[in-house]
Amino acid sequence: MTILKEFLDRDAPTRVRVLTGEDADSRRRGDKQVIARSDCTYYCPDEATARRCIESLKDSDERLRSRPEELMLWDWECTYFEAEKDNPNGGGTVILGVAWYDQEFFDERRDVWFGRMHQEIYKHLGIPLENISVDHWIRLAA
Repeated sequence: MTILKEFLDRDAPTRVRVLTGEDADSRRRGDKQVIARSDCTYYCPDEATARRCIESLKDSDERLRSRPEELMLWDWECTYFEAEKDNPNGGGTVILGVAWYDQEFFDERRDVWFGRMHQEIYKHLGIPLENISVDHWIRLAA
């Protein structure tokens, strides 16, 4: 029996990577040091909402990739989808991380997810604020 089959048989949640981020592509990070990270989750009640959320993140990543390297003060980490068991509408949670490379930029922008522009994006996607969580982590000096 494979590891995957063993855990699926135990009814374990399955997380599928839907977008590749800087944590799985060393060329994206280059020699930058991650000083902080943010873990973000978006509960999507149905498949259509999850697809809109993932597509929006993909578009955002493409815009970020078009910036000059010197403006790359943060980057997306990989994005995953975890289906909600027994959800007949195909809903689940979109999970992603943000890698921050500049302390001052992180301090200024860490709560942008709660700002007016992002609230409008969430409204368009059909994800209420109560279905979103963001946790920040600061790297301690090594």
